[in-house]
Amino acid sequence: MAELKAGTGRADITPDPAMTNWVDMKPYDGVLDRIAVRALAVGDGETEAVFVCWDLIDAGEEAVAQVRRAVREATGVPETHVLVAASHTHSAPRSPFTGASLTPGRGERMRPLLQDPVYRAWAERLPGVCAEVAQRAKGVSRPVNIAVGRANAGEWLFNRRPVDPEGKVVTMFQPKDPHSLPDGLRFGPVDPTLTVLTFQDPEGKTVATLFSVPCHSVSIYPHHRGVSADWPGPACAQISAALGGEALFLQGCAGEVVPGRRGEEARAEMARFFAGRALAAVGQRHPLPSAPLRVARRTAGIPLTPEASAGGDIRPVEIQVIARGPFALVTLPGEPLNGLAREVQARSPFPHTLVVGYANGRGVGYVGLPGEKARGGYEAGAGRGTEEAGLFLIETAVRLLKELEATP
Repeated sequence: MAELKAGTGRADITPDPAMTNWVDMKPYDGVLDRIAVRALAVGDGETEAVFVCWDLIDAGEEAVAQVRRAVREATGVPETHVLVAASHTHSAPRSPFTGASLTPGRGERMRPLLQDPVYRAWAERLPGVCAEVAQRAKGVSRPVNIAVGRANAGEWLFNRRPVDPEGKVVTMFQPKDPHSLPDGLRFGPVDPTLTVLTFQDPEGKTVATLFSVPCHSVSIYPHHRGVSADWPGPACAQISAALGGEALFLQGCAGEVVPGRRGEEARAEMARFFAGRALAAVGQRHPLPSAPLRVARRTAGIPLTPEASAGGDIRPVEIQVIARGPFALVTLPGEPLNGLAREVQARSPFPHTLVVGYANGRGVGYVGLPGEKARGGYEAGAGRGTEEAGLFLIETAVRLLKELEATP
């Protein structure tokens, strides 16, 4: 069996702060910290894949298509084997888009951004930068062994959808006290798991550390209007400094999961906390056996709500799976609520299944388990899919996992 090789690359993609901020359509208030795109290239001689992880609010369909095409041209890796994922920092630009798929109201709101020459110039450069980083990652690839580890990181995670005695959601973006709730409210569920995947060469030197935890990257937003990678940026830096190699973050299914506290001090504490838990997980990592690298994708048609269906009743979205041996990584588009990850993991034939969101498209935005829209709350109104949208994602992901598991 061919050995697995892996390599990484990174580039600065910090915009000129004169760029229009997608939140309020005004320029940013400077740069709090730099943002980056990181790439991980893996291959076993038969199959190759590239992970492109960037410090942006999203990974929209138009941007994903551009990046995949550029990466294929630069590396030869098939477009369907390229994963593009966002950390979901609210203090960084939106990925390149033309606005063609937006509803009329949303398109009008985004018009100042689309007409901003600073944004347009930055957006035009981004796919090429990603291709260069991917090419660099592939060029420095060397043999690696993979291991998986987990740690409990629930201390900072808060489900902003607590439920009242009547079974309705009361949205809490920033709780006064994340450890106690008023008015008879019940806490919403969270998955406290922080997962790490380590790539080390035969001498034990770290090539890459991939880590994931479901938590919105909004510790600094809206307390500072500057460009920022939010907590994942310094967490990646601290993990890289401790282990060597490049640390890459994949956002989990964090549609309704936010930091329990916010602000600059909270951001620094969060970064240290998550980096520390990642290092603890690395310390107890479990080696994964050698096996062929497998990649597959499937398109699911998600039914839209009447308000979102001006351009059609169905929105095609992508689910991707990258697997090796007993480990499988599942990507979901948009902002999946954490219940979707739990359901996919429970039904996956792979003992180690990591489900991430904010990858390979915006999809229909917020998606939860059946019944979540009826409970109400911010996500129910903002999500463009019907009550059954989550079921379509789950069934497609599970079917894809079972097909890959059955592949020799």
